[in-house]
Amino acid sequence: MTEIVCEYCGESFDKRGIGAHQAHCDVANDGEVQPAPSEFESEVRARDDEQCVRCESTEALVVHEVDANVGQKRANAVTLCEPCEAELSGLHPLTKRTKIGAQ
Repeated sequence: MTEIVCEYCGESFDKRGIGAHQAHCDVANDGEVQPAPSEFESEVRARDDEQCVRCESTEALVVHEVDANVGQKRANAVTLCEPCEAELSGLHPLTKRTKIGAQ
Protein backbone atom coordinates (compact mmCIF):
# COMPACT_ATOMS: atom_id res chain seq x y z
CA MET A 1 0.00 0.00 0.00
CA THR A 2 1.39 3.40 -1.00
CA GLU A 3 0.65 6.19 1.46
CA ILE A 4 0.35 9.81 0.44
CA VAL A 5 -0.11 12.89 2.61
CA CYS A 6 -3.01 15.31 2.14
CA GLU A 7 -1.47 18.65 1.13
CA TYR A 8 -4.14 20.53 3.09
CA CYS A 9 -4.40 18.81 6.47
CA GLY A 10 -1.28 16.62 6.56
CA GLU A 11 -3.07 13.32 7.27
CA SER A 12 -1.73 10.16 5.59
CA PHE A 13 -3.98 8.08 3.34
CA ASP A 14 -3.77 5.18 0.93
CA LYS A 15 -2.95 6.62 -2.51
CA ARG A 16 -6.25 5.29 -3.86
CA GLY A 17 -8.28 7.22 -1.26
CA ILE A 18 -6.58 10.62 -1.26
CA GLY A 19 -8.81 12.10 -3.97
CA ALA A 20 -11.98 11.26 -2.06
CA HIS A 21 -10.43 12.59 1.14
CA GLN A 22 -9.43 15.91 -0.43
CA ALA A 23 -12.89 16.35 -1.92
CA HIS A 24 -14.32 16.20 1.60
CA CYS A 25 -11.37 17.45 3.69
CA ASP A 26 -12.61 20.12 6.10
CA VAL A 27 -9.34 22.03 5.85
CA ALA A 28 -9.35 21.98 2.01
CA ASN A 29 -12.98 23.06 1.88
CA ASP A 30 -12.35 25.91 4.32
CA GLY A 31 -11.21 28.03 1.37
CA GLU A 32 -8.46 29.78 3.30
CA VAL A 33 -5.76 27.11 3.17
CA GLN A 34 -3.70 26.80 0.00
CA PRO A 35 -1.49 23.81 -0.76
CA ALA A 36 2.15 24.33 0.11
CA PRO A 37 4.17 25.64 -2.85
CA SER A 38 6.46 23.20 -4.61
CA GLU A 39 10.25 23.59 -4.39
CA PHE A 40 10.20 25.20 -7.86
CA GLU A 41 7.49 27.70 -6.83
CA SER A 42 9.34 28.49 -3.60
CA GLU A 43 12.55 29.24 -5.52
CA VAL A 44 10.76 31.55 -7.99
CA ARG A 45 8.86 33.36 -5.23
CA ALA A 46 12.06 33.84 -3.20
CA ARG A 47 13.86 35.19 -6.28
CA ASP A 48 11.01 37.68 -6.81
CA ASP A 49 11.11 38.78 -3.13
CA GLU A 50 7.74 37.16 -2.36
CA GLN A 51 5.86 39.83 -4.30
CA CYS A 52 4.12 40.29 -7.65
CA VAL A 53 6.63 41.45 -10.27
CA ARG A 54 3.95 43.62 -11.86
CA CYS A 55 2.28 45.46 -8.96
CA GLU A 56 4.42 44.44 -5.94
CA SER A 57 1.44 42.96 -4.08
CA THR A 58 2.24 40.27 -1.52
CA GLU A 59 -1.29 38.77 -1.45
CA ALA A 60 -2.63 35.78 -3.45
CA LEU A 61 0.67 35.02 -5.21
CA VAL A 62 1.01 32.44 -7.98
CA VAL A 63 3.97 31.36 -10.08
CA HIS A 64 3.24 31.94 -13.77
CA GLU A 65 5.15 30.18 -16.55
CA VAL A 66 5.81 32.70 -19.32
CA ASP A 67 6.20 30.12 -22.09
CA ALA A 68 4.20 26.95 -21.45
CA ASN A 69 6.37 24.99 -23.91
CA VAL A 70 9.58 25.54 -21.92
CA GLY A 71 8.43 23.95 -18.67
CA GLN A 72 9.51 24.58 -15.11
CA LYS A 73 12.67 26.65 -15.38
CA ARG A 74 13.24 29.63 -13.12
CA ALA A 75 14.12 31.86 -16.08
CA ASN A 76 10.72 31.03 -17.58
CA ALA A 77 8.65 31.84 -14.49
CA VAL A 78 7.53 34.96 -12.65
CA THR A 79 5.60 35.59 -9.45
CA LEU A 80 2.28 37.33 -10.02
CA CYS A 81 -0.71 38.06 -7.83
CA GLU A 82 -3.97 36.45 -8.95
CA PRO A 83 -5.48 39.75 -10.20
CA CYS A 84 -2.43 40.50 -12.38
CA GLU A 85 -2.37 36.96 -13.74
CA ALA A 86 -6.06 37.35 -14.65
CA GLU A 87 -5.23 40.53 -16.60
CA LEU A 88 -2.58 38.93 -18.82
CA SER A 89 -3.43 39.82 -22.37
CA GLY A 90 -2.57 36.56 -24.12
CA LEU A 91 0.49 35.72 -26.14
CA HIS A 92 2.87 38.21 -27.72
CA PRO A 93 2.56 37.84 -31.52
CA LEU A 94 6.33 37.61 -32.14
CA THR A 95 7.64 35.65 -29.17
CA LYS A 96 4.51 33.54 -28.56
CA ARG A 97 5.07 34.13 -24.86
CA THR A 98 2.85 35.73 -22.27
CA LYS A 99 2.72 39.51 -22.34
CA ILE A 100 3.49 40.91 -18.91
CA GLY A 101 3.24 44.66 -19.10
CA ALA A 102 4.01 47.17 -16.39
CA GLN A 103 1.13 49.06 -14.85
